[in-house]
Amino acid sequence: MQIDLTADAGLYRGVTQCLPEAGGVLELSRMSMRLKELYSASEAANIRACCATGVRLLFETDSPWLRLCWRPLRFAREVHTCDVEVEGYPVLTALAPEKVGGNCRVQVDLPGQGVRRVTVYLPHLRELRLLSLELADQAVFRTVAETRPRLLLLGDSILQGMTTTSPSKAYATAVARSLNLDYLNLAVGGAVMNGEVAEAAVELPWDMALVAFGVNDCNQQVGLDAETRQTEKTLRALTATGKPAVLFTPLPWPGQGDKNLGEYIACQKKVASQFPGVTVLDGYDAITIDQENFIDTCHPNDLGNSRIAEFLLKTLPRL
Repeated sequence: MQIDLTADAGLYRGVTQCLPEAGGVLELSRMSMRLKELYSASEAANIRACCATGVRLLFETDSPWLRLCWRPLRFAREVHTCDVEVEGYPVLTALAPEKVGGNCRVQVDLPGQGVRRVTVYLPHLRELRLLSLELADQAVFRTVAETRPRLLLLGDSILQGMTTTSPSKAYATAVARSLNLDYLNLAVGGAVMNGEVAEAAVELPWDMALVAFGVNDCNQQVGLDAETRQTEKTLRALTATGKPAVLFTPLPWPGQGDKNLGEYIACQKKVASQFPGVTVLDGYDAITIDQENFIDTCHPNDLGNSRIAEFLLKTLPRL
């Protein structure tokens, strides 16, 4: 049984726009048009902004299996796996697609019986177009009304999940799953603190925001004056809504060398102290700089992401 992927936008989570394209497919964009424009300055930024980070399908079915097919486009990292979660069962992780022509396809046996809630986490570090979702003939299929609070995520490549082996292992997704939150991940690899991004993001529906920038700011040496201005602009935009905001300062950086990351962290904390509605969480409390936590000189691996998630689950404000 083929599911009409264009019939009900309520099938999708983590998206801001479902934009129809030729051939009856949708662009599932997590970015608004304004955010797309802000991340259009370079091809690298555009690719990372177009990745399906945090984009999910959520539905209920009694089908014993599902088959999903997508067209792969540009990628930020060569991680092509997806995850499938049936409520009440462990997540089926790192499902590697088979190539069918130029497309990717996964078929998954769904655990349990009767009508179950299913979440499909799309590959998080590549741009794609969904082509089909197939369930068993005569299966129940229905979308789910969203009633959970929504976590808004603003940050760089680390928050985007570079480079975990599958989407559900990124710390943002792990935290949202554990707290039973809906979430919109607007993180973009290479991004720095930018008040205009926050001003555009607050136009979207959300209930609590987590902001995590800093390593790129330091690496690119944007300057402490600019960091002060952009952090202030970001936190002002978020707190003006009256909603809770969390500033998660940079993690330890194995490749820091002689760069002054500590000064950028101190700068962010000083600005945040002026905003009573902002909770500050220190990235250095989340994981150590030990290489076992990192896949390279900057990005946490699966273990590092798991430890960051554990820290945030203990320290994040509750909605």
